[in-house]
Amino acid sequence: MTQQLYLHIGDCKTGSTTLQTMLAGSGLVTPGTRLLMPRPMQHGMLARSLTTHKHLRDKRWGNIGRTLAATDWDVAVISTELFEFSAPDRVADVLRQHIPDHADSLRVVAYVRPHAGRFLSQFAENLKNGHTIGDMQDFASRMDRLGRLDYVSRLQRWRDAFGDRLIVRPFTRNRLAGGDVRHDFLRLILGDGAYELGDTTDANPSLSLADLALMRLLQRRFAEQLGPEHPSAIPFGKQFGRLLHAAPSQRPFEKLRLSRALCDWFQARYRDDAEQMDARWIGDPCFLPALLAAGDETVADPQSLEAEDHFAPETLRLMTCWAELILRQMQDDPAGFAKRLRP
Repeated sequence: MTQQLYLHIGDCKTGSTTLQTMLAGSGLVTPGTRLLMPRPMQHGMLARSLTTHKHLRDKRWGNIGRTLAATDWDVAVISTELFEFSAPDRVADVLRQHIPDHADSLRVVAYVRPHAGRFLSQFAENLKNGHTIGDMQDFASRMDRLGRLDYVSRLQRWRDAFGDRLIVRPFTRNRLAGGDVRHDFLRLILGDGAYELGDTTDANPSLSLADLALMRLLQRRFAEQLGPEHPSAIPFGKQFGRLLHAAPSQRPFEKLRLSRALCDWFQARYRDDAEQMDARWIGDPCFLPALLAAGDETVADPQSLEAEDHFAPETLRLMTCWAELILRQMQDDPAGFAKRLRP
């Protein structure tokens, strides 16, 4: 069998963590196909080594290249959603330098989520992990400035670097094989090859509006004491979010929604991009209908993310005390703190 290397570049909030957990060996068996995810714990740093950690570039990519060269495999996958923030031409250059045997044949896979769904999911994720503690309108303005939801131009840069080896898949349940990104990705990389997939849970579950308000309260307190985006805030958000999800609330689940006014702005801002996504990348209506359908899920006024609007004063008192204890652990040993949180 000819070896085929895949570069999975995200996007964020398209099941990337679930895919990576599966590929790293969580209940996946591929009879007849030697599937490899080389050095799975390093993939995030591969992307960072092209931006904020350039001193690690040759070491990290060299490690991946040596692992691929020294291992028997049929299909191999490099995967991190952080490639969403990488310059495609830099990725192409480093592949040619460190993985030259596969640089011109590898395929690049991008899952892209319709605009409104991506925005809401990203806002919730950023609240949970302490990347933002503002409101939804502020976050919309920030995403707009950064161009994160201008999909067409970003995908075109990947097409310019990798040509028709770029594969774009819409992240919508009715477009995914079996309605599941895991099955969709395995069908993509294995073709008709057999596989067995054990039961796995969502590695990055969604939280209710009330839980997000609680997370925002805690992350705001951490930021006041430790500064914005402290390294300990992210592992706390991820692990505490999983615990909240695993212990369902007795109250009805209220999900995060766009306000009517913000949705109107959103639809006007991204309509052209949605139309071009359908015409140039999908081939039939997908992104535009999803954008228009977002108007059916709105609320009249912005939802409150203030914890006092969702929890009793005594609950807030207890959570504030717990936050102080957690802060002491964060300050005592930041590196060890993240390790201690893992199951």
